[in-house]
Amino acid sequence: MKLSHLTEPALEFGGAMRHVDIRFGLMDYGPFDADLESAPKRIKVGIVGSAETVEGAARWLEKCRSGFEAKSSRQPNLFPPFPGLSFEETFRCEFISTQELQRILPPKEIARLVAVPSQREMTRAVVESISDEIGVLAERTTKPDVVLVALPIEIIQRTYNATAATNSEGEDESSGDQNGPDLDFRGMLKASCMRLRLPIQLLWPSTFDPSFKIPRKLKESSDRRTQDPATIAWNLLTALYYKAGGLPWRLARDARQLRTSFVGLSFYRSIDGEHVHTSTAQMFDERGEGLILRGGRMVESDEDRRPHLTDEDAYLLLRNSLKVFRQQHGHYPARVVLHKTSRFDRNELAGFHKAIDERDIDYADFIWVQKSMTRLYRLGVYPPLRGSLLRFDRDQALLYTRGSVDFFRTYPGMYVPRPLMLRCQALGQPLHYVAGEMLALTKMNWNNTQFDNGMPITIAAARQVGEVLKYVPDEQEIAPRFSFYM
Repeated sequence: MKLSHLTEPALEFGGAMRHVDIRFGLMDYGPFDADLESAPKRIKVGIVGSAETVEGAARWLEKCRSGFEAKSSRQPNLFPPFPGLSFEETFRCEFISTQELQRILPPKEIARLVAVPSQREMTRAVVESISDEIGVLAERTTKPDVVLVALPIEIIQRTYNATAATNSEGEDESSGDQNGPDLDFRGMLKASCMRLRLPIQLLWPSTFDPSFKIPRKLKESSDRRTQDPATIAWNLLTALYYKAGGLPWRLARDARQLRTSFVGLSFYRSIDGEHVHTSTAQMFDERGEGLILRGGRMVESDEDRRPHLTDEDAYLLLRNSLKVFRQQHGHYPARVVLHKTSRFDRNELAGFHKAIDERDIDYADFIWVQKSMTRLYRLGVYPPLRGSLLRFDRDQALLYTRGSVDFFRTYPGMYVPRPLMLRCQALGQPLHYVAGEMLALTKMNWNNTQFDNGMPITIAAARQVGEVLKYVPDEQEIAPRFSFYM
């Protein structure tokens, strides 16, 4: 065994400048695409909700112009201020929301929706009503770039309190009633809005006004905690900037490195609850562009009795991923990295190798990623450092993607961190290099500006994509950009 510590990967921002922290990078240098013609300069934000939530969301956007002070803390790097919105600060663009970009749900409509007794029918009715309002915005001459869905408290209580929350490890604890599994409101709404080609962002009233109290029927440990105003502004506006077509940051890459396509593979269960799984591929490149592809049905492997792709479906899925990469960049990648949360069986390996060999790609890394129960300990009260790497052999290692962070001068999490077990079933680059990329990919989540996320974006996107795609009919074309799923 060999223990080492990986240097915190830097990200690239405006002017090709680099920083390890997302918020400080945006403050100092602006978004990566700030100097590009494609960068958004005037983001039109649509808002849908009740009269109270629409007004509150619009008022909060206006407050963001002047910024928010830093939270009082002994770790100032963990809670920096939000400097405000202008063409010289932060995102180097303006966020606007006029009455023409807003739609208000009448009180009678809200009362009708929450009065529907059946949980499944109520969820369908709410999704239909909100998506109809967003559809009106999509048809207007002045069309929004992204839509904030400012949910009224009455709808939150019915839609979110009906199913159990997601625990800290990302495991679903809910169970359906006698009429079948409950419908996931978030996934169903995003799927419904996909045909409108308008990305949406859900917003709770407690986000812009902490005085709102939203009672939860769930266990106490799943209570919603409100962040400080500066952190809320960082996270929410970064998500809006990305969903409006901007590119806040990207992986810092050396020009001498191989052009790489990172592909995450995942499966999701069909909405009918039967044991039918479908595969998806989340493809990300060095620019941070996230593209989603839907693959074939899963079959039970005779190796471990778990769902896997057939060799033909594995071939088609990766071939299509490489085709999309070529459409975006004008050439095929020199290297392919596949991430999966279960082992690759022989059929999948054969199909993936066939697609790679067909394009004369010489370098490939197939990484099986799982959270491990094995833990390391260090002197003192803090967990191991983020980036701690324990290598067992040439193709297996333990990596801490969460842990104590030197830049923050603390461990920012609430629970004892679990490291990732990396098993390389195909290794084109040294394991130390592969682990460093894995650490960098944990910083590519545009929903969160705190950079110590636990899973790489290729895997972290899997749950969000599956929760949306299960509500999209097989015959409907899916939106390729990740911004429609996050």
